[in-house]
Amino acid sequence: MSVEAAAAGELPDRGQGESIPGWVRTVDKRSPESIGTLRQLWRFRSYGQSELRPLLTGVGMRGLELAADLATPWPLALVIDDLLRGEKHGGPLHNVAQWFGGSAIAMLGVAAVAVLLITVASGVFDYLGDLFMNGAGERISSRIRSDVFGYVERLPQDYHDRNSIGELTSRVVTDTERIEGSLTDLFSTLVPGILALLGTAVVLVSVDWRLGLITLCAAPLVFLTAVRYARLTRVNSRQRRAAVGDLTGFVTESLQGIRTVHAFGSQAVEDRRFGSTNDKVLSIGLRGVDLSARFTPALESVAAIGTAVLLFVGGYGALQNWWSVGLLVVVTSYLQNILKPMKSLAKLMPSFTQAAASAERIGAILDEPRAHVGSAHGLPGRVTGEIELRGVGLDYGRGPVLCGLDLKVEAGQRVALLGDNGAGKSTVLSLIGGLYRPTEGKVLLDGLSVPNVPEHWLHQQVAMVLQDTFLFSGTLADNLRYGRPDATDEEVARVAEAALVTEFADRLPDGLNTVISAGGVGLSGGQRQRVGIARALLVDSPVVLLDEPTAGLDVVAEEVVVQALTRLVEGRTVMMTTHQPALTRLATRTVHLRRGGVLEEAPSRPAPEAAAEVAVSGVLG
Repeated sequence: MSVEAAAAGELPDRGQGESIPGWVRTVDKRSPESIGTLRQLWRFRSYGQSELRPLLTGVGMRGLELAADLATPWPLALVIDDLLRGEKHGGPLHNVAQWFGGSAIAMLGVAAVAVLLITVASGVFDYLGDLFMNGAGERISSRIRSDVFGYVERLPQDYHDRNSIGELTSRVVTDTERIEGSLTDLFSTLVPGILALLGTAVVLVSVDWRLGLITLCAAPLVFLTAVRYARLTRVNSRQRRAAVGDLTGFVTESLQGIRTVHAFGSQAVEDRRFGSTNDKVLSIGLRGVDLSARFTPALESVAAIGTAVLLFVGGYGALQNWWSVGLLVVVTSYLQNILKPMKSLAKLMPSFTQAAASAERIGAILDEPRAHVGSAHGLPGRVTGEIELRGVGLDYGRGPVLCGLDLKVEAGQRVALLGDNGAGKSTVLSLIGGLYRPTEGKVLLDGLSVPNVPEHWLHQQVAMVLQDTFLFSGTLADNLRYGRPDATDEEVARVAEAALVTEFADRLPDGLNTVISAGGVGLSGGQRQRVGIARALLVDSPVVLLDEPTAGLDVVAEEVVVQALTRLVEGRTVMMTTHQPALTRLATRTVHLRRGGVLEEAPSRPAPEAAAEVAVSGVLG
């Protein structure tokens, strides 16, 4: 996906120049049980449609493989009837043998060559069918993963607050893989299986309608057994996917907090928590194993009933010369051929039910409304930086955090937002940065409603330096470019110098091209913060939000970070939360948020824009 497309908030291209269709994200109010297995998967049909040509080619190869399989027993019938019993029933192989003289050696030779050719043809068509089918399946899986990941990234911050990282990871990786498998099975097993059933049934009835009807009597029994099995496994599959998602989320959380685990020696506590969740997965898995173990013997028993009836009736008919022994052998072989796809189709039920459970979980993501990603047409290329909050309230679902907050910041002002912990300082910055939508009131940037402007445009206007800058795996330069991937090496070097990143990068093995691990392991907190400042400098936004950028740093590190911040705030509108006097001195105004009281403000130092006090009122919940 191009940088421009990413900046515009578009989802990755799915090979047809389109993003996820709207109908894929249509909310279905009915319960998963009432929607049904195939209906859940039907939401993802466009991914199969984009690979329709190779899938249909694969189906064609399966059809040719079926034709070869249907011809497999006829060489044996030629040997039994024409050679051993001396009966001349005709047919293509009999005619070919007559071309070579019709002797016993000719018949054996034709039968042997026919077996080889049929086997080779079946193998070639099987190979080509797998090649086209599985290749299409891999491309389908890749597109689903790409689209779902892109969609998850664009969901509002409050959605991520409600869902664990491990759970979302499980959905993006494991659940999409199950959907891909079911879509591939649809063409590689279901469609060929149905063709095999219909083709074999037609050939059976055309060969001898009496033997054909006897053989087909076993089909309803197998079908009913499969339906019963599918019904039992559907709920089990859904429960297992949910339990595995919970386990994945727990493991991810524990590993993210491994430093805390080691610091408190709480490995035993984590073991007990893991054991409880893991036991739930085990219990559900064992129930699924029990269902699967019952299924195969039940199906084999049903198949044995059909085979026993055919052998008895067919053998009696051969003794009465109603049909030949060779024909009975062919029909018996077809019985196995017709039962084989039925078994395969029955075994697809667990795959489809598991995929339906996964499709339900993926669908729940795609049904979530995304942040606004519309066009920036008509919006200014660069705002002046005026910020206004009018009667703003916010409720995270655990009671109000802000109530009726009014605040106006003129363009170019640098406001220090002070107050006790929990007063709502970081929440105010999150609202201005578009991470959350206000429950009530308006958040305006140059008079434009922040929740209603395109997200990509907002991030060009507002840069954030968080309390703990997160670094991604890759080079240091890649992390500096994170907000502007198209930045040149010269621009990266310039902001690295301005933010004092070069001061420590020059001591690294490859300078700015040094590869660092996720989280910036090996770099100090102050060094990571300087990288965050450099990111904001590179974006060059007119508004900068600083959320406790020096928290947890020692005096020396704080001094260096403040020095870097001094260059960042020049000529910009700045909102900062801090408890540090060194950072407060960069502000031209200070606003005190007091829980349950009135906002009070005063200039932190003489400045034209702070000469007159402005009354700012608001109540915090």
